[in-house]
Amino acid sequence: MELGDLLMGRRIRQNHALEHATVSILSAHTPGLAVSARANYHGFTIFADLDLEAVRRASAEALARMRAGERELAIHPNCGTNLAVGTSVMLAGWLFALMTLRPRARVASAAIGSVAGFASARPLGSVVQRHITTLPEVDDLRIIAIRRRQALGRRFVDVLTATER
Repeated sequence: MELGDLLMGRRIRQNHALEHATVSILSAHTPGLAVSARANYHGFTIFADLDLEAVRRASAEALARMRAGERELAIHPNCGTNLAVGTSVMLAGWLFALMTLRPRARVASAAIGSVAGFASARPLGSVVQRHITTLPEVDDLRIIAIRRRQALGRRFVDVLTATER
């Protein structure tokens, strides 16, 4: 069993990969599209009022392309994983500075930690996505429904998945 499966679960990682690929394809077809999304065990939710047919086409294309070997579709430059990794590096730098350095050196070290966190967010975040938070091996994944829902005056699109196991 892979580390990512232990930490996140295989289905969530597959759905996260499909979410990234779907959003990338939607963005390619709709320049300037700004959405956020969140994967879970049952599929993923796109937090935007989108045309259901466009989401259906994009998610079907995403699934087909990943099955055909386009694994890089699973990695997205704006994934929250990048933010989490960058923030973790920054906080580690700050904690190191607070715990080990003299007061005058702390400010400089905290600044260096902040810059390191910012600079490392995307490259390290991509590595974490590739090995822990996404799984582009989606041969057993299928899309079972795409539906719209509304909460707190906002519209969302749910893409529901299942595995063939």
